[in-house]
This record gives sequence, C-alpha cells and structure tokens, in this order.
Amino acid sequence: MPTYAQLQAESWWGREILTPELDWLGDELCRHTKRPRGAFGNKGDNNHLRGAHRAQEWILKSRYSTSRTYTVQSGLTAAQQRHIAGVDFTPGSPSQMISQCKRIYAAMRAGQLEEVREFYGNIDGNKVVDGWDNVRNRAASSDSSHLWHWHLTLDRRHCANKHLMERILAIALGNPVEEDVDDATIDKIATRTKAKVMADTSIQQLLARVQQLTVTQASLLDAAGRDPTDEKAIVDGVLAGLGTRDMDSVVAALKTAFGDRASELATKLGAPAS
Repeated sequence: MPTYAQLQAESWWGREILTPELDWLGDELCRHTKRPRGAFGNKGDNNHLRGAHRAQEWILKSRYSTSRTYTVQSGLTAAQQRHIAGVDFTPGSPSQMISQCKRIYAAMRAGQLEEVREFYGNIDGNKVVDGWDNVRNRAASSDSSHLWHWHLTLDRRHCANKHLMERILAIALGNPVEEDVDDATIDKIATRTKAKVMADTSIQQLLARVQQLTVTQASLLDAAGRDPTDEKAIVDGVLAGLGTRDMDSVVAALKTAFGDRASELATKLGAPAS
C-alpha cells in the first residue's frame, strides 16, 4: 500500500475532482439523516487503488493503480476522466441501512437509476452483501464492509448531474421523486389526458351539468340585480352544491345561501319556491 506522500508525489492524485453536485448529495444525505459529514465518502484513501473512488485518469496513469479496467469507461471528456464516481454512505442504524438499501436496490432493478452502474449494500440484515450490476443487468456482491455502508458507482458521465443526485437522495430517503418536465413532454401529457377525458362518458355528463350550472348562475345574478352581497351568496351556494356533483344539491345549497330570498328569486326565475 503506497503512502500518502507517494500518492501525492504524482500529479494525478491532485487532479481528481469531486464535483459540486456529488458533494451536495453528501451534504443533503447527512443533513436529512442527522449523520456527521464523515458518514459520506467519495475520494478514496490510500487503500483505494482501483474503482469508482478513483478518477479514471488516475486509474489509467498512476503507477499505483491495481486495475486499468475496473470502472473504466470510453467516450469521456477530459473533465469527466478526472471525476470521482464512487459514493459511500454509512446510515445511523441497521434498520436505516436495510431500508435505504432496499429502496436503492429496488430502484436499480426497476430501471430508475440507469445512471448508476453498481450498487452494494445489505437489504435483509443477513451476512451476505447484496448488489446490482446495471452494466450486466444482474445481481452482484462485494466485500463485507458493505454490510454496514452502501456504495454506488456512478456513470462517470453523470457525476455533475444535479437531477441524478436529487433522485438518489429521494430514493434513499423514501421521498417522492420530483422531476423537471420540459414543455414538449407537458404538451404530450396534456394531449393524451384531454383525449382520455373527452372519451369518458361520465365526465362528459358532468361537463354538461357544469354548463347548465353556469347558465343558471348567470340567470340568478341577473335576477338578484347583481347586488354584491347576493352575488357572493350565489357563488358560495353554487360551489357548495357543485362539490357533490349533484344538481339537486346545487339547488338546495342555493336555497340555504339565500334563506328567505329563495322564494323571491325562484319566482323571478319562473321556478317553484319549494
């Protein structure tokens, strides 16, 4: 094992980059779980001589690298080759470890973390490390240290992907994932939704009743002489009745809203007051 002095004597050690986005993930994981910042790790110590906790540039060029192939990817930019891609997190208890690992493992297998190449942890509390290899799409395992901390190997092209970090955080903590959706996607969703709504007979019936209600409301406003107090009462009555989606209830709600004037307004509308 090389000393830190030996590692630092090479330029490759100092050129490794921890992206602000990955650093943010560490801050937020520790903040939300009330763990010390040291519970989250990225850049490997002098025991890490291969893999995601080393930059690809270091792996390929350092004399101390023990594997020139593990976690090495093609097609990276010069900056991406300097990015550290490993994530380690130590939860505060065995139950937290298991629950976080379960969520991440399920998300990996469900295709919700395609930008993550490997996961290792413990999903059931036994003495076997559980993992998933996204590159080969199969179960995997690793050394026993992953029984008490979980590890992610990120695709080196995504170490500066803030949306990925937000998704990892949400999945690990069991929070809903909120994604930014572009306008084109929103338009597609709206078009599909409108088509589905227009094909639904019951919704069409409800829309027809709302149209009737709008006409009735306008007539009532005219009958009341558009007095501001009456207008508010009419609107309140209409809304109260509409909540039940039953026109009879709308009528009843209007009668309640107008009290003694229900008879007067009904007469103006040419309807019985009862």
